[in-house]
Amino acid sequence: MSNPQFSDSEMKEIFESFVVETRELLDALSSDLMLLESEPENMDLMNQIFRSVHTIKGTAGFMGFEQIQTITHKGEDLLNKLRKAELHVTQEIIDALLEVYDWIVVLLEKIENGDNEKVNFDSTVQQLVALINGQGQNGNSVVTTPETVATTTQSAGTGDALSAIVNNPDFGKGTGDDFTDDEEAALQAAFAQINKGFTAPVITAASATTPKPEVISVAEVATTEQVQEPRIPLAKDKPAESKQVDKNAASADTTIRVDVGRVEVLMNLSGELVLGRNRLQQIAEKLHTSFEGNELVRELLETATQVDFVTSEIQTSVMRMRMVPIAKLYQKAPRIVRDISREVQKEIELVLKGEETELDRTIIEELNDPLIHMIRNACDHGIESPEEREATGKLRKGKVVLDAEQEGNMIVIKIIDDGKGMDPEKLKSKAVEKGILTPEQAAAMSAKEAFQLIFAPGFSMAKVVSNISGRGVGMDVVRTNIQKLKGIIDIDSELGKGTTFTIKLPLTLAIIQGLLVKAGNEVYTLPLSSVIEVVAVNPDSICTVNQRQVVRIREQVFPILRLDSTLSAPDLYSKEIENKYIVVIGLAEQRIGVVVDELLGQQEIVIKSLGQYLGHIEGITGSTILGDGSVVMIIDIAELIEIAKREAGALEEVY
Repeated sequence: MSNPQFSDSEMKEIFESFVVETRELLDALSSDLMLLESEPENMDLMNQIFRSVHTIKGTAGFMGFEQIQTITHKGEDLLNKLRKAELHVTQEIIDALLEVYDWIVVLLEKIENGDNEKVNFDSTVQQLVALINGQGQNGNSVVTTPETVATTTQSAGTGDALSAIVNNPDFGKGTGDDFTDDEEAALQAAFAQINKGFTAPVITAASATTPKPEVISVAEVATTEQVQEPRIPLAKDKPAESKQVDKNAASADTTIRVDVGRVEVLMNLSGELVLGRNRLQQIAEKLHTSFEGNELVRELLETATQVDFVTSEIQTSVMRMRMVPIAKLYQKAPRIVRDISREVQKEIELVLKGEETELDRTIIEELNDPLIHMIRNACDHGIESPEEREATGKLRKGKVVLDAEQEGNMIVIKIIDDGKGMDPEKLKSKAVEKGILTPEQAAAMSAKEAFQLIFAPGFSMAKVVSNISGRGVGMDVVRTNIQKLKGIIDIDSELGKGTTFTIKLPLTLAIIQGLLVKAGNEVYTLPLSSVIEVVAVNPDSICTVNQRQVVRIREQVFPILRLDSTLSAPDLYSKEIENKYIVVIGLAEQRIGVVVDELLGQQEIVIKSLGQYLGHIEGITGSTILGDGSVVMIIDIAELIEIAKREAGALEEVY
């Protein structure tokens, strides 16, 4: 990858830009190919796909990544046949183009990892060549345009390649923006002739500031395989097309690439600013209480209010910089559904909703694997075969829906299928069979609780283990990963109708709203998104069930967990429950009541890691700093509920 034109630092920057740009193009390429299969006559889409492949080929050639250049060149040739209507889009052609996409992904990962070992994609190249020549895998013609005529043109010799171009008045005047195959061959011959000895000065970014032109061979600059679309078109542009180019150029200037590390630094600084604002507000309020009517104190309060407003605006702006549309998370879904439906011989339609909904990029990255697993499960376990669906009066084609929307400070993502649904009795029976439940526990379990069994490690209802699913190592990891993101996952299912998985996640993991409470001698923060309600303790509503204290609130009964006894030494808390509060917290359908001594109010808090030296503390997810400088622990709601479940007995989440 070394190039005498650039220093090591410049080449590193160029390489990083190549990786980023290629990944951006790949992100769109897979979904574009899926769309092309359903919209084969969409020429705008086809041209967009062609440009993406062409750009990857050109930049890979410049960087010297020959294998990416080779595979993309063949893909480009096939796409060019489609653009010229010499071939029509077929499933076989889309399969081949998706293989090109897969190889680019593999090669890019190898390049990033410093692996220079070549891969063998000969079979893919052979298939591409066969398709380009109008032959399918079985040797059957896939040419569908009767006007297509196979011709063989003798290329001009190298010696007179330049004159062949100059003396041809029709060269480059064909329809469209691209050269014909014969014209490309003539250009290649002309470049070969030029490369025999002609040299020219090339002005690089460095030589622009130090005017010392460096003479290099034209061959080192580019070949026709590396040249992208010319800046000055050979053919006269139409006015409308010229305006469109100007418009696109203007819109491109409105965005810039910013290193993620810089955004993270800015996010951390905005968090520190929030802490400083909280401190300033607390000092201003104390001074106002002690020196009410003082002019300086009044000005300080006004300044604190202004700082509060500006800080909130900065925080919101920085958070928005980290937000990306959830459409980025959806991009792999069409390919997954297509491949699985063909593998298991099902007809499945994928519907995407709420693509414009934005989520923190960190959450998007961490949510990728869980979402893929759930889509695969919906296709494999949820949707029935076409014959089964028809037998039950359903349409042959099943439907999987991905839906995202924002609810307050939370993002709600739903994975919905209209398949066979889950049978709670079969789930309980399988759990008893695997030793996860006793028969008594299964009998007392509700349908809603039974659905949660699929998250138990090793639990699977699949009769046959396949490469898609059935090993029982997926859904427990899905829930664990979502809980790490401070989110929850819930299930609703109706036998014969379908299943809905609902994931709720915070908009960001950096700054949240918290409820400050005091338990014993300590102050804690409960994430406000998990707080259902707060009630004063009524001793008459407290009773004991199975040697466990529970509280009855509006005909609902919740197990009680004393925060002071759970997180502090036993001798630091009082056993009296009068004059206390119960904070009802929950994840999905799970609810518990947390007993606290005092409610200190609501506050925006900046989440700080505990650090490696403290390790993992059960029931604690992090810490924050209050306005007075004191450090307060943030409660991990998921772990608190797990503690309550352990104390109450396995899977007794709600009495």
